[in-house]
Amino acid sequence: MTIIADQPQATKTEPGQLGGPLLATVRQALTESGAGQAVIDEAVLAVASGQVHQAAATAVEEQDTHVVRPFFDCLSLVINHIVTGAPLTLAREAAEALAATPPAQAGHHPWCHVDKCIPHRYEDGAVLTEHRGPAYTAELTDGHEVLRLRAELGSDENLIDYKASAFIWAGDNDGLSFDQDTLGRAIDSLDTFLDGLRHLHRVMNQPRTPKTEEQA
Repeated sequence: MTIIADQPQATKTEPGQLGGPLLATVRQALTESGAGQAVIDEAVLAVASGQVHQAAATAVEEQDTHVVRPFFDCLSLVINHIVTGAPLTLAREAAEALAATPPAQAGHHPWCHVDKCIPHRYEDGAVLTEHRGPAYTAELTDGHEVLRLRAELGSDENLIDYKASAFIWAGDNDGLSFDQDTLGRAIDSLDTFLDGLRHLHRVMNQPRTPKTEEQA
């Protein structure tokens, strides 16, 4: 006679249970292991965040840049709903606000700040517009000197392809123009740089090891 070992049963969930079977399994496994409530809450939050991110990743890629930030604000509200059961009223209102975003004005990009776009009129009657979009600034200071960074989205109808570019300036230096590919590489480089800054910040308060007698 062959004895077949009992197979672990998947954690059952009630219809409509928040987070689905994965979160239910995590909760049960950590509870049975004797983990504290703080650990359980942290694990549940991490799993819920991953669930929402995975479902949203494709949608984010399809969004225009001018709606990405409020879209992620909606995600935070949804994650809170999954973890705590808080009503989705705020998330629904935020989603409705996104859906109600007015269409782009004729001849402009959806991200244009139309009041800042500059039309250039030529003798032949043509009007070619320099389009201006969102701009972001950062100031880095040590308390004495200031390094100012500025990035702005724009496009110029004088250019043949009409594609948008991101312009980045550091202080009073001439700016650099990035297309979508080169901006993506710049973002990757800055991500690595910021990770390095975070590392410096974490270790900079470590005291110096006392010198040995030979070094003293």
